[in-house]
Amino acid sequence: MNVLSRAVHRPAKDPVHPQVLPWRGVQRREWIVLAIMPTLLLAGMNSTFTDLARPFVVNELSSDRYRYQWVPGCTLLGSVAGMSLIAWARNHFGLKKAYITGLILFMFGSLACGLAPNMELLGGARFVQGWGNGMVVTTVLAVFWREFPDHRDGAIAAYVLGLYFGRIVAPSVSGYLMNLPTWRTIFFFMVPITSTCTVLTSHLLQPDEPREEALEPFDFEGLLLLLGWVVCLMFGLFRFQKWGWWTANEFWIVSTIGGGLFVWFLLHEWFCPHPLLDLRLFGRLRFALSVVIKALADLTFFSVISVLVRYMAVTRDYERVTTGMVLLPAVVTMASTLALTAWLGTRSDRKLRLILGLTGMVVGTWTLSSIDLYTDKFWTAVYTALWSASAGLVASPLICISQEDMSPAEVASSAGIKNLMLVLPAFVGGNLLTIFIERRSDAHFDAMRQSVTSNRPPLDDVRRDVVDYFMLNGLDVSDATGQARRLLASYTHDYATVFAYQSAFQILAVTLALAIPLAFLLRPLPADATGPQRG
Repeated sequence: MNVLSRAVHRPAKDPVHPQVLPWRGVQRREWIVLAIMPTLLLAGMNSTFTDLARPFVVNELSSDRYRYQWVPGCTLLGSVAGMSLIAWARNHFGLKKAYITGLILFMFGSLACGLAPNMELLGGARFVQGWGNGMVVTTVLAVFWREFPDHRDGAIAAYVLGLYFGRIVAPSVSGYLMNLPTWRTIFFFMVPITSTCTVLTSHLLQPDEPREEALEPFDFEGLLLLLGWVVCLMFGLFRFQKWGWWTANEFWIVSTIGGGLFVWFLLHEWFCPHPLLDLRLFGRLRFALSVVIKALADLTFFSVISVLVRYMAVTRDYERVTTGMVLLPAVVTMASTLALTAWLGTRSDRKLRLILGLTGMVVGTWTLSSIDLYTDKFWTAVYTALWSASAGLVASPLICISQEDMSPAEVASSAGIKNLMLVLPAFVGGNLLTIFIERRSDAHFDAMRQSVTSNRPPLDDVRRDVVDYFMLNGLDVSDATGQARRLLASYTHDYATVFAYQSAFQILAVTLALAIPLAFLLRPLPADATGPQRG
């Protein structure tokens, strides 16, 4: 038996220096990256697809937007469940089996989403799909950390590029797929890609079954507490705006139950001998600071993308493919900075790269607040590309700093925590930002409406010009006047909405600025610490 065969059949756990199998001049772990990247792209796109397809889904399934809210809610709940299981699954089955299981759940969940006949079954299918998605993205982070012990900045850069690239290209891909005979294509096309990746990675990933005879029990209490307070959180974000903030009895009931479950969850996970999530890692200052900074950075990144897509696809009424093309330069600039990180980055300069990236993101986010109703697509693309270039400097060093000097078991647990601190802040921030934009745009609209006097000459001139335009196109005076009134009202509302977008960008910039002083508090590992000096 040769060296490779012994390495593959040995029941080693989390090998530090895995053997490599060259094929056509490419090492085994490079093939692993190529096989895993499509699943990361799908994971990045998956969270956005149902948001973009909402009008089609609501119409075909005879539903409404309030019932539809629970579809992305089920997706979040499934993702939370899948992400929280990584440490337990790694200890019981190994990273390979955990990853393959996640892919299978994602594949069958996607198929079920495409076949769902009503909103209730679509929500259940999205829960299964989200569960698989959560297991996949969390396991990949631990796998990349294990497979590239000598160049972890590059591996994490590939991980970040896959997830973020998927989120940015989602509008273009979904726009193309929804132009096909049915919106269900957005789920069906995932099935062959996921099945192919399942076959490839099952052959490429090394077996890593654990060798412990006595395995810790599953923390059912921790999982139920986690899902319980997340459900309360979703109720709040979906219903408090309707019930009334601070005034409705339902607000206080849901808030009290959710807050109690959250505190119970924290205490249980901290003192439990075998917790679902090892929250004791927050006792390490470097890890705690890194997770908080990452949560602020991810909240800003995904919120900015969400606002930009809404600005272009809804307010400016761009085609979804056009929206994707405007965002495409952002993919190029982010990929470039991530590549530079992978090529030139070292362990010693991670903190510097992080601070520079955070500063650039703050400046870039504030610059985006200058976009108005007349901004050309070219300048929107330029501003977004500059902002995205800075974002590419942040994620890789931040993840590496948080996992420095950790054991394989701690890396698995930290991967679950970091991914939870990605999806939960992004979900909460996105929903709160939507509420803020709606309220802010209504306030701007009321202020603008009250400042308009019907007999002001400029307004009358504009109205007459619009009426004349419609009459030249065949409308009579009555219809042309009505159309002109509606057009001017729509224009005023869009103008007010853009004001709200500008305020949202400014708030996000100020929020992210809080991460910069936290980054200065990060302390590097001592020079004699274990691990590669190279990134």
